[in-house]
Formats: sequence, C-alpha cells, structure tokens
Amino acid sequence: MTTTHDVIVIGGGIIGLSVADRLALSGVSVALLEKGVCGREASWAAAGVLKPGNPNRRGPIQRLQRASLELFPDYCADLQERTGIDSEYDRGGSIELLYDDQRYRMAVSEERAGNEQWTQAEQPVWRMLNPDEARDLEPVVTDDCLGALQCSFSAQVRNPRLLQALRASCSASGVCIQEATTVTELAVDGERVDGVVTDQGKLGASQVVVCAGAWSSQIDPRLGAGVQTYPVRGQVVLLDVSGVAGIRFSHIVLRKGCYLVPRPDGLVLIGATVEHEAGFDRRCTSAGVNTLMQHALTLVPGLAKAGVVGMWSGFRPGTPDRRPYIGRVPGLEGLIAATGHYRTGLALAPITAEIVADLILTGRTDRDLSLCEPGRSST
Repeated sequence: MTTTHDVIVIGGGIIGLSVADRLALSGVSVALLEKGVCGREASWAAAGVLKPGNPNRRGPIQRLQRASLELFPDYCADLQERTGIDSEYDRGGSIELLYDDQRYRMAVSEERAGNEQWTQAEQPVWRMLNPDEARDLEPVVTDDCLGALQCSFSAQVRNPRLLQALRASCSASGVCIQEATTVTELAVDGERVDGVVTDQGKLGASQVVVCAGAWSSQIDPRLGAGVQTYPVRGQVVLLDVSGVAGIRFSHIVLRKGCYLVPRPDGLVLIGATVEHEAGFDRRCTSAGVNTLMQHALTLVPGLAKAGVVGMWSGFRPGTPDRRPYIGRVPGLEGLIAATGHYRTGLALAPITAEIVADLILTGRTDRDLSLCEPGRSST
C-alpha cells in the first residue's frame, strides 16, 4: 500500500518529534515512522541536562547550541500551553567542582570568555567560586576541591514529560504517527528520494527527514557514506534522597565525566558513562554503575545514604567527528538528515526543528551548517 505525505520523518525521538511538530504546525502533511515506541530510546534515557558548551569555543556548532538553549523556555512553555503537559523546565544553574590545577585554570579562562560574550539579566553567567563559596551555595557538596565554576544559564528538563508533550502536540496537529514500523530502505527514483519502504508497505513523500539516531546509517546502504552513525552507550543511575535528611540540593553538580541532577520530588540522577565500543548492548554493567557511584559519592558524600531506585542505559548517536548531521544529503535529492547529535540531542532539538522546517518550507536556512553537512569527510 502506498500513502503519500508532504514529508516523512524517520525516527520518533526528541529530534524527530520536534521536527514533525514544527512542520505540522506550519501546515505540512507529516508522517512520523518509529521502529519502536516514540521517545523511548536515547531521548528518554537522558538525564535532561541543558548546559552551555565551553565558551572558549565559538564556532558554528557552539552558536547553534547557545541559540537552541535560548529557545528552550518558550519551546517548553508553548508545548505546555498547547498540551497541558508541564515539561518542568528549570533554569536552576549548575556548579562544576574542580579538582586539579589544569582544569581550574581552564575554568578561569571559561569564566572570562563566557562573561565577555554572554550575560543574563545583566549579570554574569559564569562565576568562579572558592570551596567555601561552593559550600555556601550547596552545603551538601564536598569541600575537597580547589574551587567550582557556577553557570547560571544551565537548566534541566524532565525529558520523559517533554517527549510526552511533543507526542501529544504532534497528534493534535495531525501528524500521522506510525509506531512499530521499521523503514527497510529509501524509495529512490533516479537520484531523488520519493518515499520509504517499510515492513508495513511503501509510503510516498516529496521529502524525507532522517532522525533515527544511532540507527540512522542502517536505514539504507546509500546513507552509509554521507550519514555515519553508531551507538554510544550511556548508563544512568537513579537515587531517592527524599527520606534522607540533609542531602537535598538544587543545582546540577558536575565533575568531568559525571553529573548529578536533582529533581524536585527528591530523586537524583547520576549520569552518565560514555561507551563507544558497547554496540547495541542495553545492559547496565557493574563496572559502569560502580564508576558512576564513585563519582557521585566524591561530589556529594551524603548520597551514600540514598536508596537506589533504578538504572538504565541508552544509545547516543555518535558520529566519527562527534558532530551532528544537519542538512540536505548530497546525491539524494529530497533527503534531509537531522541526526548524530551525540550528547546534545536534547539541547539542539528546538534549533534543529527550526532549521529543518526552514529547509523544507523556504529551501534555505540562515544558520551556519558548515560543520554539520552530511557527506563531509570524517578525517
């Protein structure tokens, strides 16, 4: 059976749902195809951290991330207005605890560079703290550090609720959502993609958007060279501190390789491992969980009394050069990639949706995609 839409979006994670929602609200007929259940892969497994990148890096990708983070409050508020679902966006800030001289010097440089280019309500976004100031801000953190870097622009969101809101918005705006539908290949006429072939039949479309995360390059052999993605497993542990006195905190607490994300309901997420060789193995491992817990107890020793609620893993979409693919795929007219976001899929979702919508509706975008082009050399 062949059905025709204006656009087919392959993948129902945070990127695919955001793209489909943005297009449907613009009057485009959209079908969203998801091999499993929408929003249950990397987007669901993430900890919901929204943190600016290193302010010493001022290239196109950093500008995209900053622009996307600035969109997030309105992005979540608009979804709540349309669906009634609160994504619990909270710009509560973060503190990174600093343990060695080199990282401390880098943090000083980041504070200076960041505040030269970015203020919030006319106040500095980054602030260096000595150990006593860090403890004054969050008494639960260890004093066994050289200092801390505070970022007031860091935020968090309850990503499962955000995904729920996006799916509800897509349904309300007329997106044809087909779950448990696997795309087996692209439908290509000459050099033009005019739809997809699935295990349920063929669907036609004037344009196709690949948002399938770590599975993107598996969709069709013709994608292999231009859109190279692979799974990077990340393990997460969830603790409950609600019944333990004296260990509540409000800032995201960071150390290189680990972050603690406090929730208003007394839960704390510990994330995340970065495992490039794990493949699509979903298991949480004793080594991975042990590493996370050791980092967590170093940052907030009182977490030793917290109860373990659960643990899980997800597959970030890695790329050879750690940069996403956003834009038209060369040699395949009518095909757009929006995938490979690695560790920034949540943060880049609003801006990615804007870019894809611009490419489809106007044929161009004002955003600099020079480092994100599909088909680029990965060497």
